[in-house]
Amino acid sequence: MQKTQWPDSLWRSTAEPLRDCPELHEDIETDLLIIGAGYTGLSTALHAAEAIEQIVILDQSQPGWGCSGRNGGQVHCQWKPDLAVLKQLYPGSQFDAFIKTLGDAVELVFDLVEQHQIECQAQRTGSIIAGKGGKAVRYLTEWSEFWAETGADVRLLDKHVSTELIGTAHYDRSMFDRRGGSVQPLAYCRGLARACHEQGVTIHGNSRAVKVSQNGNSWQVFTDHGSVKCKRLVLATNGYTDDLWPGLAQTIVPVASMLTATSPLPESVASTLLPHRQPVGEYAGVPAYYRVDEANRLVFGWRGTVSGEIGSLNTAHLRSKAVRLFPQIVGTEWEYDWAGYVGITSHQRPMLLRLADNVYAGLGYNGRGVPMATMMGKQLALSLAGRVPTISPESLRAIPLHSFRHIGVSARIMSGHLRDCLN
Repeated sequence: MQKTQWPDSLWRSTAEPLRDCPELHEDIETDLLIIGAGYTGLSTALHAAEAIEQIVILDQSQPGWGCSGRNGGQVHCQWKPDLAVLKQLYPGSQFDAFIKTLGDAVELVFDLVEQHQIECQAQRTGSIIAGKGGKAVRYLTEWSEFWAETGADVRLLDKHVSTELIGTAHYDRSMFDRRGGSVQPLAYCRGLARACHEQGVTIHGNSRAVKVSQNGNSWQVFTDHGSVKCKRLVLATNGYTDDLWPGLAQTIVPVASMLTATSPLPESVASTLLPHRQPVGEYAGVPAYYRVDEANRLVFGWRGTVSGEIGSLNTAHLRSKAVRLFPQIVGTEWEYDWAGYVGITSHQRPMLLRLADNVYAGLGYNGRGVPMATMMGKQLALSLAGRVPTISPESLRAIPLHSFRHIGVSARIMSGHLRDCLN
């Protein structure tokens, strides 16, 4: 069983507190039950509340405890594969639909923030993807030209402009996307939870689902101290998926992403790092991501251990990389370290899974969870209502040799480091 203590993160220290959702201590019935109170589950509930009156959410801890409260808060339109690879993943008209979904997902995040007046340090100053070496330059060039053809406000920046915009001379090119931005991720998640409460959604925290059974045309989910009988069921657990539903955990690989944050930087230093406060994600073999928050802290994320586990939460490799990129922060104190599990899919697609009649799951955001998990909630709500989602439902398929995933993650990270060293 996973431990559910909260990480000592910057986000937890700065987000407005949310009253703990009570543990389930009885047997209840509802129309829709959602497992997981992260972005996917909360967004599903918000969008489904328009058509479904009774909605209950169960979470093994509290809203935002998982990676929805631990990520970098970056809101990118950009998906990670090369353009040609993405066209293979989404052939024909599916490609156009997915491209539209990427832009719509970012819009949805900021629309929900405005609609529900969520205080989450939301900034829509654009976002940056930066890279070094020939492969990165080709990727950024192809994608920037593609986005420009669609009418999006996306520009390819040369080394000089990239250096001025980011504050480091490390990158050869970067791609600036006016549509992107950032949020305080835990505050955003808690804001979605408050919006759910206002819509009449019931959230039970500290209520880990331990068993699911079919009961005629309905389903019954058991916790340690109660149960929920429901007509419709959604599993929204992503990188924290366990064995509750047979085979679901084998559809993704949870990979640890670590973050570290400095103390507030002096203005003389902070003004040289991302002066316009865009978040940056790298195109690299092992990509880092970072931003400067409203208190002038550098928040820097990178891989966890080589095995893909969180381990002892030693972030020395993150801090060393940050200093290499930004020598001007040498001697700065580091204040916070934390980590969370990202849900990675072998085919690099987010997945809307139809598990059984009236049972769905949404997971596998591959490091783009803020916008895509929010959008997945809307897609799941459409599916529950019998409408056609833009992310097509698919059947559960386990990743081959999933039990050897740690070997695969280690090989992927080491080969990525080699590629980055050669650049």
